[in-house]
Amino acid sequence: RDALQLEPTALDRAGPFVAASIFVYMSQFVLLPYALVVVRDDQARSHAFYSMLLATLLAAVIFLCFPTSVSRPTPPANGLLGLAWRGLHLADTPNNGFPSLHVALAALAGILLWQAKHRALAVIWPTLIIVSTLTTRQHVAWDIPGGLLLALVAWRLTPRLVPYERTHASDRSASH
Repeated sequence: RDALQLEPTALDRAGPFVAASIFVYMSQFVLLPYALVVVRDDQARSHAFYSMLLATLLAAVIFLCFPTSVSRPTPPANGLLGLAWRGLHLADTPNNGFPSLHVALAALAGILLWQAKHRALAVIWPTLIIVSTLTTRQHVAWDIPGGLLLALVAWRLTPRLVPYERTHASDRSASH
């Protein structure tokens, strides 16, 4: 199935392409495990982890059934910057534009960090990643609300699909 080419909006055209923002974009792969490790509440971590899995699954279904793509700029070819871009293009197909899974997962990590009272980090890091989806030209502006909606749906559906019961340490030791 051919991918629908997403056209840049006025917002996309107004913003610059910033090749170095690839490092912010790729910091997602640090943010997600960091949020899951730094938060000590097992129920909150479980909710976030399964929400991230559900968002990924839902996005994969959308990408397969309704592939969308964006025109990608020619990134730098040399040095660490070139290596980062080559790595991204190796791992990330061009036919998964809408909704932005990067936005959804960053938002879910932000929710988890917010609940754990890491408020500044919960807002700043995901916001920078969301902005980087545009400055790297990996997404267009419409992909952002799509990603946020995907995060909301996954967050709301997860407790219904994956029930989590908190047990106390004394309950666990008594069952062994």
